[in-house]
Amino acid sequence: MQFELQKSRQFSNDVILVDGSWGTGKSAITPVISAFTGVEKKRIDPIIEYTAILNWLHKLGDDAAQTLFSNYADYFTYHNQIGREVNLRWSDDSGFRNSPGAARYLSRLFRRDGDHIVTEIETKQPATLLVSDFAVVAVKQLSVALGSRLKFIEVVRHPLYLVNYWDHYLRDFDRSREFTLASEVEGKRVPWIAADWVDEYLKASHFDRVLLLIARAQELVFTKVVESPDCLVVPFEQFVTETDEWIDRFRVFLDREVEFGLRRIKRQHRLPRSNTSAGRQSNPRSWITVTSKSENHTYQDLLSHVKTHASPSVLNEFVPLLDKYEATYWSVARKR
Repeated sequence: MQFELQKSRQFSNDVILVDGSWGTGKSAITPVISAFTGVEKKRIDPIIEYTAILNWLHKLGDDAAQTLFSNYADYFTYHNQIGREVNLRWSDDSGFRNSPGAARYLSRLFRRDGDHIVTEIETKQPATLLVSDFAVVAVKQLSVALGSRLKFIEVVRHPLYLVNYWDHYLRDFDRSREFTLASEVEGKRVPWIAADWVDEYLKASHFDRVLLLIARAQELVFTKVVESPDCLVVPFEQFVTETDEWIDRFRVFLDREVEFGLRRIKRQHRLPRSNTSAGRQSNPRSWITVTSKSENHTYQDLLSHVKTHASPSVLNEFVPLLDKYEATYWSVARKR
C-alpha cells in the first residue's frame, strides 16, 4: 500500500514568504512587511530552503515536500504565538529588538499553551512571516501545500550588484559554519546550484564560478517566477528608490494596512534612497561600499571589474543576463 503523507487539518492564516537568492536585499524589505497589520516578526528559516532544494534535486518527493511546508508553517505559527520562537539576540535582523511591536513577543514567554491558542489563531488571523533563500525552486509545491494562504514575494536584484557578495560568500564556502546544501567532489564543496554542471564548476576559476552561479541561479529564478503568476516579484532597485509606490503594492498584495512605525523603519533602512548602494549594511557582504559616485559611475566600475576578471566564454553567458534583467526590472536612471 502506498502511504501518502498529508496534513489532516491546517490553520487558515496567511503565510507570507519573502524569498530571494543570496544578497538580493531581503533584509531591507522584510521590516516594511512587518509593519503591516497582523504580520508577525520574521523568521529566517532554513527548513523551507532545504525542503525546496531537496525537492528540486529529486531527493524529496512532492507529497513529502508539500506536507513539510504545510506542517512547518503551522508548527511555527503555533509556537510563535506561545513565545517559543522569540529571538533575543540583540543585533540579529530577526531579533525582537528589530521587530515592530517587540514587547508583545516578550509577553508571550509567560503564556499558557493549549487549544485556546489555536482558537486565537483562527480568530485573529496573524500572518506568519518567513524568509528563505531559493524557495522559489519549489514554489509550485508551496502553492499546493498552502493554497490561497500563501503570499509569495520574490526579491530579485541586478546580477552585476550581486558579484561582490557572491565573490566573498564563495571564498568562505568551505568553513564549518556554512550550512548551504552542497556536495563534496574531489575534495571541493560544490553548491547545490551546480548539481547539473559539477565538472564545469570544478574546472572554472574562482571568479568564473561566481558569475556562472549567479547567471544560472537567476535563470532558474526567472523560469520559476514566470511559472508562478501569483508571485509578487520585487526588484531591489525599484524598492529602495521607489519605496512608497511599493508599500502601496504590498498593501494590495497582502490585503492589509500599515500598523507599526513605518516612518521609523524607513529612516533606519534609509528608504527611499537616491541610489541603490546608499543603504544600511546588515551583512559585511551585502552592499557595495557607499560612495558619492553616481549610479552610472558605480555601474561602470562593476562592469569593468567583471570584464577584467572573467573569461570570454563566461562573459558571453553573463552579460546577456544583464540585458535581460534590465529589460524586465531595471528602473534606476543610468547610461550604459
